[in-house]
Amino acid sequence: MSLRAPAALLGALLGFATASAPMRPQAPAGRLGWDEVVWYEVFVRSFQDSDGDGIGDLRGLVARLPYLSELGVGGLWLMPTYPSPSYHGYDVTDYEAVAPEYGTLDDMRELVAEAHARGLRVILDFVPNHTSRLHPWFLAAMGGDEHYRAYYRFEPDPPPIRGTRGGSAWHATPAGDYYLGLFGPGMPDLDLTNPEATAALYRAADFWLELGVDGFRIDAIQHLVEGEDGQISNTAATYAWVRGFEEHLHAVAPHAFLVGETWTEMPAIARYHRDADLDMSLDYPLWKAVLAALQSRSAADLAATLAQEGDLYPAGAVRGTFLTNHDQTRHSTRLSVPRRDEPRLALAAGLLLTLPGTPFVYYGEELGMPDGPGSGDVEKRTPMRWAPVGADGAFGFTTGSPWTDPGPGLPGVSVAEQVDEPGSLLNRYRRLIAVRNERDALRSGVWNVLRTSSRAVLAVERVGSAETLLVLANLSARAVELEPGELGGYLGTDLVTGAELEAGVAGGPSLPALSLYVLRTR
Repeated sequence: MSLRAPAALLGALLGFATASAPMRPQAPAGRLGWDEVVWYEVFVRSFQDSDGDGIGDLRGLVARLPYLSELGVGGLWLMPTYPSPSYHGYDVTDYEAVAPEYGTLDDMRELVAEAHARGLRVILDFVPNHTSRLHPWFLAAMGGDEHYRAYYRFEPDPPPIRGTRGGSAWHATPAGDYYLGLFGPGMPDLDLTNPEATAALYRAADFWLELGVDGFRIDAIQHLVEGEDGQISNTAATYAWVRGFEEHLHAVAPHAFLVGETWTEMPAIARYHRDADLDMSLDYPLWKAVLAALQSRSAADLAATLAQEGDLYPAGAVRGTFLTNHDQTRHSTRLSVPRRDEPRLALAAGLLLTLPGTPFVYYGEELGMPDGPGSGDVEKRTPMRWAPVGADGAFGFTTGSPWTDPGPGLPGVSVAEQVDEPGSLLNRYRRLIAVRNERDALRSGVWNVLRTSSRAVLAVERVGSAETLLVLANLSARAVELEPGELGGYLGTDLVTGAELEAGVAGGPSLPALSLYVLRTR
């Protein structure tokens, strides 16, 4: 890989050249807090290739920062960028380096500096639960080094523990004992009850904080420390470890924050906030509820989930909301059977960006990008579609051969085709993000779920410091008329589109099919 691609090659791909960036990161210039901005999840391997090797890289991401600024997001979550034997990077071989196919540490410094200059924060995926079996620590442990054996769990007669994919989590060694690997033999679990293993992870976090990153997303947070009874999720020891890591992080970098992959149920998520003092959880219960509402065309369960979260979570708990991430089938694939459902994709965007929480947009989601061919994890992580497919099948992602099959082209599903189209999904996202950035009621306000006369209609009041807004969504594929006077205290002009909320036959507000309005009080 050429680590410093010629400007001409980048220009050919992007239509502009990139200037050299300062190498010392500066503080983010944005006015909004980390819990107020919209975040953008990036799989670097699939975002932009700068040197024609078919693999996305950090310099490609730097070149695309203007696009992200124009989208309006305020932070980037980078999936793992560490050296790893796997394409996804979640089995790490060096916590203090950049995967060579992605670039160098100087490239990472440049990315952080350029992002900060644009008011964009940068957080990294951090994987404390396990390493790669090719990590030097594990290789030393397998070679008999007692110091590094203590970093992992080796047992001659292990207790029964099931892995995350079923079957035993214990894996045999040539010496006749077993090591723990909840995610399989290639990802041996670290023993985080060992202070030296924990200290090594603290040093790795410090390394990246010194480089200038703004925090971390903690992978597999619920599995960090197993219980004595074989419990593998949400143990008291896990909450204690997370609290300790939080305290260390804030002592080193008070501005930094942690978001946890809390792929669990509401009571456990509440404990991460209450017992572990986690800065931000990822709201998997709300993800399920939003997806179910879009598929069932009923708002009832979504309204109940929002109300339950308001009752259960501690005051001030920050929850990251999302429609899709790298582990889920893209919602554009789920919601576009048998054909692309543009109105439902637009409604999904509206729900993500106006309901309570801190939104995370998965790369390509703003285009309605589908999964690639097949049904595995790789298909959820295919190259970004910058341009129509073209003869090379690369969508403007690379001048070479893409690292994986992006799938067939779809009319209109690329940045180039949507950027100047006022009614495109991309511009729907831009406008929604702009309105959210302007209105503190949508960013951090108190919310109240209101009852309506229709199960298809969701009504959520957002209360800010200067105004109260009403988010009103019709999940049905048919127009719905509410009872006269239901929304008497709100103006009928949508802040996002400028459309008027018209009266129906009986005089009540009439919501078109699959519509969403953001209304102000009179």
